[in-house]
Amino acid sequence: MLRAVLLLGLAHTATALTIGVGPALQPRVAATVMMAKKAAPKGKDVQVILTGEIKGLGSAGDLVAVKPAYAQNFILTKGLGKMATPEMLKQIAEQQAADAATKAEALALAERHKKTLDAVFGSQGLFIKKKVGPDGAMFGSITASEVADIIEERAGVTVDKKGITTPKLKAVGSEVISVVLHKRVEATIKISVVPATL
Repeated sequence: MLRAVLLLGLAHTATALTIGVGPALQPRVAATVMMAKKAAPKGKDVQVILTGEIKGLGSAGDLVAVKPAYAQNFILTKGLGKMATPEMLKQIAEQQAADAATKAEALALAERHKKTLDAVFGSQGLFIKKKVGPDGAMFGSITASEVADIIEERAGVTVDKKGITTPKLKAVGSEVISVVLHKRVEATIKISVVPATL
């Protein structure tokens, strides 16, 4: 009898045997809390002046905008740059303005030189006297430095011989060559080889 009472008591208190009745189940572990990373606010990059080259970013003297952590953990700790101060930014702006003015002046000078070359050599071209054989073949060749010297002598324009395409003339005749005065300005001159009279 005692056994039956104990079994009934246990069965009554056991929640596994009853449906929908009994104490609420408590979870064994606390609910997982998801912590999302806050999005970095836009426009919070810092400006750094590089003192060394960083592949994919820039070279020494460049002003770059990078994330603060990248600046602090990589660029500054390795000595590849320094934080840009307002004074440095002003200095960089002044230097860039001076560089732009110098480039504009060089371009304007090249344009003036091109006009001079067009005025001097435009209609007739440049005649070079060379010794030729009986078949009209030229002795020697025309070099870029020779053309540069003639241009300076006749037009008063100094040109770099590296910017002159060397004429391929091997006999009496003419050819159009290009003279690079600036990376954006190029003049063309007609070169004519005539026999030198002895």
